[in-house]
This record gives sequence, C-alpha cells and structure tokens, in this order.
Amino acid sequence: MLPAGMETRHSDLQARLAAQHALTRELLVADSVEQAAPVYLSAVGTLLSWDAGALWEVPQHDRMLRFVDGWEAGSLDMEVLWAESRRLRLGRGSGLPGRAWERGEITWIGDLQEEPGLPRREMFAQLGLHGALVIPVPVGPAESVLGVAEFYARSFSSSDDELMDLLVGFTDQLAMFMTRRRAESALRESEALKSAMLGSAYDCVIGMDHLGRVIEFNEAAEETFGYRRDEVVGHELAGLIIPPDLRDRHREGLARYVETGETRIMNQRIELTALRRDGSSFPIDLAVTRIPGSDPPIFTGYVRDISDRIEAERIRAHLAAVVHDTQEAVLSKDLNGIITAWNDGATRLYGYEPDEAIGQPISMLIPPDHAREEQRILDRIRQGERVDPYETERIRKDGGRIDVSLTVSPIKDPILGIVGASIVVRDITAEKRQRSAREFLARAAPALDASLDRDETARTIVDTAVPDLAELCVIDFVEDDGSIGRATVAAADPKIAAELEAIRRDYPLELDGDHPVAQVLRTGRSLVLYDLTQPGIQDEVAQSDEHWAFIERAGYRSAAVAPMLARGRLVGALSFLHIANDRRFDERDLSLLEDLAARAAMALENARLYAERDRIAKVLQRGLRPDEPEPIPGLDLAVVFEAAGEGVELGGDFYDVIPVPNGYYLLVGDVAGRGAEVATFTAQIRHTVRALAPFSTRPAQIAERVNSVLMETETGERFATLQLALLQDRESGGLGVELASAAHPPAVIVRADGSTECLSGGSIVGVWQDVEIGVDRFTLEPGETLLVYTDGWLEAGPVESHRTPEELARAMAASAGDDLDALLDRLRTDAVTRAGNELADDMVLLAVRPTGSREPAPA
Repeated sequence: MLPAGMETRHSDLQARLAAQHALTRELLVADSVEQAAPVYLSAVGTLLSWDAGALWEVPQHDRMLRFVDGWEAGSLDMEVLWAESRRLRLGRGSGLPGRAWERGEITWIGDLQEEPGLPRREMFAQLGLHGALVIPVPVGPAESVLGVAEFYARSFSSSDDELMDLLVGFTDQLAMFMTRRRAESALRESEALKSAMLGSAYDCVIGMDHLGRVIEFNEAAEETFGYRRDEVVGHELAGLIIPPDLRDRHREGLARYVETGETRIMNQRIELTALRRDGSSFPIDLAVTRIPGSDPPIFTGYVRDISDRIEAERIRAHLAAVVHDTQEAVLSKDLNGIITAWNDGATRLYGYEPDEAIGQPISMLIPPDHAREEQRILDRIRQGERVDPYETERIRKDGGRIDVSLTVSPIKDPILGIVGASIVVRDITAEKRQRSAREFLARAAPALDASLDRDETARTIVDTAVPDLAELCVIDFVEDDGSIGRATVAAADPKIAAELEAIRRDYPLELDGDHPVAQVLRTGRSLVLYDLTQPGIQDEVAQSDEHWAFIERAGYRSAAVAPMLARGRLVGALSFLHIANDRRFDERDLSLLEDLAARAAMALENARLYAERDRIAKVLQRGLRPDEPEPIPGLDLAVVFEAAGEGVELGGDFYDVIPVPNGYYLLVGDVAGRGAEVATFTAQIRHTVRALAPFSTRPAQIAERVNSVLMETETGERFATLQLALLQDRESGGLGVELASAAHPPAVIVRADGSTECLSGGSIVGVWQDVEIGVDRFTLEPGETLLVYTDGWLEAGPVESHRTPEELARAMAASAGDDLDALLDRLRTDAVTRAGNELADDMVLLAVRPTGSREPAPA
C-alpha cells in the first residue's frame, strides 16, 4: 500500500501516460491536421486543467498562420473567439501564436490584460481569460515550427516540470504527425501531378526497366502506337514498337549500358523510325533519360510523332525552293512592319541584298507620298484579310521609283495567331508604261494633227508630254545649216520652261559639244541618263554657270533624249526630263519615247512642208489671178477673191478684167477640183480668153474656142463653168452688155427701180466637142449693177445655210444704194459668217456699175 501522496502522484502519472497513449492511437488513425487537432487540444487541455485551447498551422506556402481548430471546457462558449481567430492573419511575431513561432519556445503569460498589442485582448477580457500558455510545434528554431498551440485559463497556475516534459512530448508527437502527413500529402500531390502530367502530356512517355520491359505507357503513347497500357506493361519494348531491323541494335545498346554505363543516345534527342500496332512505320523524335538513383536502372523515353513536322518541313523546303527560284520578289514582314524574309527576286527588283533588308522597316521601300498605305495594309492583315493584287509604287535602293503589283497575305502561327504577312511583288513598270503609252499616244495623236503651223505643233508636242511622261520636255531644232537652233520648252512649272528657253537662246548648244542633245543629233541614236545626280554628269550637261545653277534649282533627276527623224530628215531632238522627284527613265522607256519622237518629227515636217507649199501656193495664186483691176472711166468696178482657208491646194475659182479696143471683157469661172493640175487648167482658160479677146466681139465664140482648146488638152476628168461678158459704152452713158454663160451660177442684175434679174444658161466646157453657150444681151444704165460670181458664196457653211441666186439678188437689192466695195464686203462677211470663219471653197464676187461719166477716174 502506497502512502497517500505517492498514491496521488502515481495516479496522476498513470492518467498522463494513458492520455499520451490515447493521443498516440488517435494520431495514428487521423488523416489530417483537422482531425488530429481536437484530440491533441483535448488531451493537453485536460491534463493542464485549462479552460480552452486552439491550434494554428504554419502553411508550407504562406507566411501567415492558419487557424485549424479550437477546444473549450464545457463551462465556456468560445465560438466568438474562434470566429475572430479564423478571420485573423497573424505573421511571425504577431499576436501570441506569432511570438511563439518566432521564438520557437514555450511561453507563459500570467495576465493577458497586461500584454500590450494583442489582437484579441478585448475578447479575452470579455470571456474572463487571464492566463495563457503558447507552445510551438515542435519546440525549436522558427524554421522548423509546423504549428502553434495556445491554451487559456480564467486563473493562472504554474505546472510542474514533469508535466511540462510530458507536454513537450505531446507536442513532439503532434509534430511528427504533421510532418508525416505533409510528406504523405506531398507524395500524393506528386503522384497526382505525375499522373496528370503523364495523362495530359502531348508527348508519349514510356518507362522501361533494365531488361527492356515496359513499366509505364501514358495515354499519348496509347493513342500514338495503338496499344492499351495493360497490353504492353511487362512486355519487351523492342518487340512492340521498334522496327525489326533495329531491334538487335536496341538490345545490344541496352545491355552495354547496364554493364558498362556507356551509351550514345542517353540524354540526347534523336530521330528514328517506330512501328504502330498495325505494322505501319512513322518518324519519331526520341529522348531517353535514366531515373536518378535507380539501380538497376530505370529509363524514361519521351517520344513525339514528327510525321506532321517532317511533312511540314518538306512542304516548307519545297516552298522555300519555289520562292528562291521564282522571278518575282517574295518577302515577309512582322506586324511592326519589319522585314523578316527576302528572296533573290526581291534583290533583283529592289537592289538590296538580304542582309541589307532583313531587320529593316519596310517603309524604306515606300515613297513618302504612299506612307499611309502601309498602316492600312497592316490593319487588314491583323484582321486576317488578304490584300489582293494592288497596284502602287515603290523605291529601289538606287532611289528610282518603280510600279509594282502587291499581293499581301497573313502569316498565321497555330498558337500565336497572325504574326506577320507575306508579300509577293511583281514589277509592272514596263507593263504600266506600255499601257500609259497607248493611252498617251491615243490622246496625243489628234493634238499632233490639230495644226499645220510649225510653232504651234512644237508647242503642242511638249505641252502634251507634260506631266504624263515628264515634268520637263524640250524640242531642240536642227536648222537648215545643220546647227542646233531654237528650243521649245514645256514644264509643270511654267517659270522653269520660260527660264530654260531663255538659257537656250543665250547659250546655244554646240553640235560638237558633250550635251546629250548634241550627242543624239550627231549619232542619231537615243540616249538615257538614268541618274543626273551622279557626280560629273551635270557638269557635262550645263552649258554655262547660269545653266548649271538652273539645273540645281530645277532638280534634274533623270533624262531621255530621242532623235526626231522624218522622211530621212533630222528635224531635231526631243528631250524628256524628270525633275524634283524620284522617278527615273531607263531603257524600257525608249520604245515609247522614240515612237513619240518619230510622230512628233512627222508632224513638224508636215507643218514645214505645209508652210512651204502654202508659200508656193500663195505665189502661184498671185500669179494665176490678175492684179487689182485698173480704174475704168465711167465705170465702178469692185472685186472680192477669197481663198478657202489656209489650204496648200490651189482652188479652181478665177476671174479676169480684160481691156479690148472696143470695151472690156469680164471673165469669171470655176474649174472642178483643187491642186496644181487645176491651177494649170485655170491658167489655160484665162490665157486663151486673153489671147482671143482683142480679136473678137462675140463672147460666145470665145467660150466655144475655150472648149475646143480644153478638149485638145489632156485634162482627165476636169471641166469648168464660166461667164464672159463684153462691156461697151452707150451714148446714153450706160453700157451695152453681151453675156455668154457656160453652166455658171446666174449673173445678177439690180435695176434702178430695185428689180432684179438672174441670167444663166449653157453647158460646161472641157467635156464635149459640141458645147452649148447661153447668150444674153442687155443694157446696164447708170446706177444699175451687174454681179458675176462663183458658187463659193452660195454654198458657204452647212447645207441649211446655203443660198440661192434669187436670195443673192435680194441681198444686193437691199444694199443697192451702197458703193460697190461696201456692197461686196457685206456679201463677203455674210458668207464667211455662215462658214464659221473658214470657207470650204474659194469665192469670187465681181461687180460693175456705170456712172454715166466719161471723165477718166482720178489717178
């Protein structure tokens, strides 16, 4: 029998041991800290005879304590304190749990109300809690603390050392439990992660032991090779997925590694061929590693089916070869407009080598006036749109501007989406120039033929070329003596044109000089100056300091000069210049420019020939028609001869006034047609009449003789109409008139009383041997008027404005009081107005009026 004191102590010791054993049993079956916390708190709190306790955990991946659970004796309701504890975020050194975590040692507090800065101090007071014990789990350095236990009592009482040792033991048990559970949790997480990774891996993951047997086969491997995991695990890998011709090598290599540790494939990526369950082979990418620490060794193989990649690489290689060999320029850019690829076609087109272009902004190819294009194109590419063939302009390395057609397509990455654009560029400079040439020549041809004036034609040529073909165009003429003469200039800026014309006048080009125009005129061959900004070229072109300064000021960039040849004659040189821009002429432009030069030369030569023929025609006309008639006493006489337009073809209208011993003959006629032959025919009629007039008083006989002469002459299809009137004085002061008519428009008589007569008759002359001549005899009294004329007056203007002889007679009667010059001028004006200021046929108006006076007219 033990003494009473010893019996009590023995009883307490048994109770404590029983509690420790109970805690051990509970911790063995607990699955989590949440399950273990109430057991631990109850055991310790009961042993200490304290009123409440709580457990906090130090999470593995957080810097704040986590409230796990609370315990209280039956007499207290601590839910308010536990709710507040769950809300708190306590770090190391914060609050009672945080202090124990930081210090790593058991802490006793005799009166909670005397501890400053406690987060739950007011609640402790409300619940009547004064004493506190805080225990780190386990006791030791802060880095090893897994949790913190806290206990509270309404009155403080210290515990003996033996109880404290037991308390530390309890805490160590809890620490061991938490450590074990954490390890188990980490293992479970690791296994779950491994399983998830294997299951979701894109690559095939195959495990193999040192005997070559499959120990792991993930879902990707099942899908790729066609086997289920349970069908392959435990079977030799070589017999399943390795082609027969490689199996022995595989087995030998595995055995050598197991025996010696030597290998040529470990930890490397290699490409091989593998077999599917159906016997089909396919390319794979294989990486083999040994699991560290495994003995005998365990291997993991990572296998990827690279069939798609191999095919994609084949297609890419094929496309790359196509892109490399194509004549078209192919390049690519990213979404920031930076060039990322550049083929040989791009080098040929733009002049940049790949290392000069790749990495540079694509804006280096874009003219400043097209700068906004790039942003619009990129906006469409970002939206996945393709930019179909689009005509624009680009700049070469040498600064020249070219016409191109672009096709821009988005480049799509399977993961990143649209990452850039591919650009196929076709040079359409020649095509566009040919198209422009056809359009230009279609517009230019009518302009070149619009005038036969040489100066006006030259001006039209240069004006038409600007600005479609050039900003400056010059014609330098070759004079008759072979020298370079005057120049005609047109420019987009009229001031520049005027300035260059003045320079050409002040500093004429020398035929033996270095100027491109002189070279072209000497050789007869076209010349292209691609870049006039090259050193030394402007010095050769400039004819003076003033000319050199002008070239700089105008901004000469490029030029083309073509000879102007027409019918074997060198007319001059036609120069085209690009100024103040980045356009350039090249050899491809010569075809158009030479064609235009040839057409221009022909137009200028035609104008020259026309002017020469017109001059000759005027001389002939002056020689073929009589001089202005001499004044005739007692007779007013007026004549109008109006040639049709500026034509170089002589017309067939003629007239004459022939004095004879007994009076005067008036002759008017019209030969069918125009030209030199008609002029000869006209001259023959006039000379025949003049030869016969002095010897005959019968106009009809003279007309018949004219017909005979014409019939004896080779005239082709020529014929003529005419009227011949013999005028003889009468004692009354009037005139006796005998009028012979050969199918000519009726002569008009205006009598003193205002009445009119129209006289005509007969047949044409020059066609038949027997000709009928109409004859009228009458007296013309003073103040009465006789008008003979050609049909040019009657047929002036469009058909609806033509007049009849009767209308002519009325027009004369209305102006009978006017003198003859005024009367004929009024008739002339009427005809020219109806013809739109340009008669289509010659016109003769010849009028006489007796005055009754026999006095000679004033000299």
